[in-house]
Amino acid sequence: MRMTSDDQSFSRPDGSLPGTPPMLAALEHYWRDLRGAQRLPVRRAVDPGRIDAALPHAFILERIAPGVARFRVTGQKINEMLGLDGRGMLFDALFADATAPAAAQWADQAFATPAIVELALLTPRRLLAERHEARLLLLPLTGRDGTVSRALGAIEGTKAESVGMRRWMIDPLPVRVTELGPARPRLIAVRSGITKKTRRGARPALRLVISND
Repeated sequence: MRMTSDDQSFSRPDGSLPGTPPMLAALEHYWRDLRGAQRLPVRRAVDPGRIDAALPHAFILERIAPGVARFRVTGQKINEMLGLDGRGMLFDALFADATAPAAAQWADQAFATPAIVELALLTPRRLLAERHEARLLLLPLTGRDGTVSRALGAIEGTKAESVGMRRWMIDPLPVRVTELGPARPRLIAVRSGITKKTRRGARPALRLVISND
């Protein structure tokens, strides 16, 4: 499931996807300002007053174990989607049962890589029910101990009425994962190219990988 923004031919030059809601784009711009020359912003530096327009749609995630994240802070619209105060609930509670494991994996990639993750969401098909769409954005943060254990996130519907208690599905495309770190080439040995028949002293094949911010 792991992909990078380089895998998405339809992403924009800044890495964002077509159709990204303006509120999510503004939230990412704020996050990038916070980041500055650091690899990642620090959780305690997030100022709610600077993102007041996004607050109802926003949340803070805490990674409590690999593949497991819970809500530390949830905005009003997130609480409405969950049907109650989301603080302390697992992140995958926002998703339909069939999609919850994938949602947990995408969130974990935001922490482990670390990476910006943007997903397209859909409500499940139901007879005589209108289908709603939204976008999810995850922006990793460091905690007090310097580890990537927090993420600033938000969900915004592409329609004004796409708010209310619901469980989301993940649309497989488009997906954006932008790896974070210095954009410097690194050489990686391809182990599959090494066999017992490789002559003594021969070097393994190398390939060039560039991690883009």
